[in-house]
Amino acid sequence: MEIKVFNAALTQLLPICKMVSIVLLCISTTLLLSACEPSNDLSKPVADTEKEKSQHNQESSLSTLEIPASEKGKIEAIYGWLDSNTILFSEKKDGMDSPQLMEWNLKTNTSAVFYQPSSDFSEVSISPTGAHVLISSFTSAGKTAITILDRTGNPQYSLVLPAYELSFEWNSFQEDMLFLTSFYEDWTYSSYVINPEEQTVHSLDFPQPFAQWDSGNGLMFLDWDREEPALTAPLERKALNDGAVENLMLDVIHFKKVKHALMTIQVETEKQDRGTYAFYDETNKPIHSFSVPLLKSFSDWVIPAYDMIEKNKELLTFVPVESKDADQYESKFTLTKLNWETGTQEELMKDMENEPLSCSLDGSLCLYGNQFEKIIDMKTHQIKKLF
Repeated sequence: MEIKVFNAALTQLLPICKMVSIVLLCISTTLLLSACEPSNDLSKPVADTEKEKSQHNQESSLSTLEIPASEKGKIEAIYGWLDSNTILFSEKKDGMDSPQLMEWNLKTNTSAVFYQPSSDFSEVSISPTGAHVLISSFTSAGKTAITILDRTGNPQYSLVLPAYELSFEWNSFQEDMLFLTSFYEDWTYSSYVINPEEQTVHSLDFPQPFAQWDSGNGLMFLDWDREEPALTAPLERKALNDGAVENLMLDVIHFKKVKHALMTIQVETEKQDRGTYAFYDETNKPIHSFSVPLLKSFSDWVIPAYDMIEKNKELLTFVPVESKDADQYESKFTLTKLNWETGTQEELMKDMENEPLSCSLDGSLCLYGNQFEKIIDMKTHQIKKLF
């Protein structure tokens, strides 16, 4: 009985379906013909509209970035990147004697306690890949307590050294090694090599207090004259287990060594108010160079803030608009990007202040400011204040 009723209903519906199909065909034909006619609104091409929509989405995502601090906490400083999505900062909560280190995940916009020190700390340094974090705090007795943490915030190694100031350089070839110099009150110094994995510290007789690793067991340094002040120095290299010093080049005012490249800055011979940024590969073979105006102070050169994003083979640096004495320079700077492999150079943002930069490992975002209190989206060039 049910089948007969269904067949009867279906027989009645067939003519209706045919009529609906004819109507839909007419509507589709009309819409197709309308689409073929030229549009009356030619003010915004489709490509531009999509571009604006994409840029708006990017700007909106950056505008929502804000460190999720607690209501009873005060953010004190940002220290840098643990990875491309995680920032390390310090927060002091009401009623607590010392601040705590916090990690903030930008993707999830969540924060968590990274490490709670027992006392105030003065310096924080993150290793190149974020595998280690060093915390130091000065005591009243002219000594410095140093704690090295692993990526999860667990203490690996702690030691106390006599020091009024510290300088340290992580080994990007072997991140469980650290070159550290402690300065005394009279600015004499002692140098050490620290290995947090093996929990060892070795005193090192080294020619200069500031050095950078160029291999697993060798360091580069500028051999400044201690008796006569100079504006340039030779760039030299020394292995940890060898007393011999190798001269690499003369008349360098600044250098930076990363794992697969070396950058040097030298004064140009014919134009003493300009400097050459030169790049070399692992074998110290020249790759590329470019010229910029220099700012000179009474006793040295002013090197504008920069960061090297080795993954992209890019240098991001502030460039002055003219050469001048630093105390007379009133103009701002241009944030410039250079790819040291291809040689392409691009001016990203003008009228910028010369303030420290720290970029994520993929180069998409850069912390900016004396306390890294701002962040720059390198795609949209939008700047957002974080705290």
